[in-house]
Amino acid sequence: MSHRLPPLNALRAFEAAGRHLSFKRAAGELSVTPGAVSQQIRHLEQVLGFPLFQRLPRGLLLTGHGEALLPVIGEAFERVSAALEEVATAMPGRILRLGISPRLTRDPEGLLAALVGPGGAEAFIRVQPTDDVGDLLSGAINAVLRPGRGPYPGLQAEALDLHPAFAPHRRATLVTWPGLAQCREVRRARALLGQA
Repeated sequence: MSHRLPPLNALRAFEAAGRHLSFKRAAGELSVTPGAVSQQIRHLEQVLGFPLFQRLPRGLLLTGHGEALLPVIGEAFERVSAALEEVATAMPGRILRLGISPRLTRDPEGLLAALVGPGGAEAFIRVQPTDDVGDLLSGAINAVLRPGRGPYPGLQAEALDLHPAFAPHRRATLVTWPGLAQCREVRRARALLGQA
């Protein structure tokens, strides 16, 4: 007996757009165009027979059906991803573009190599010296580590106790889009930057 599922690419588009509440940011995450995300979601809505989003002039809102479906689909993708991480360890992930404030370190690449240890920086992260939230808003970076606490309206901000390699700095704030805050690459970066 086969599973009763709509197209998986359409579910991926819905899950990403639902987390970000943006077709544009979902498209950036999935490496497709916003039009492709919109088309996938329209197709999914046709298959399901109900709308998942309310399209507003300045963004998206989940409908009641969308709100009910998003956590279930998100959890399913998380479980599949976790299983694949255990079984297919060589499967490549996405590269996280991380800005690190020059006020925290003058050599972010050297610092990253020191945190990772012998063998150089891991393939999942690329760093650049910036603490400009505008770079995050424009999509030039996926996350930024800054010394200040914010405020960061509309963004996910988490205070981290920094790795001793950041000395004399002990705390900083990792800022990203809410839709990326729990992705694998951000979780790995958080553990790397804040490890004791």
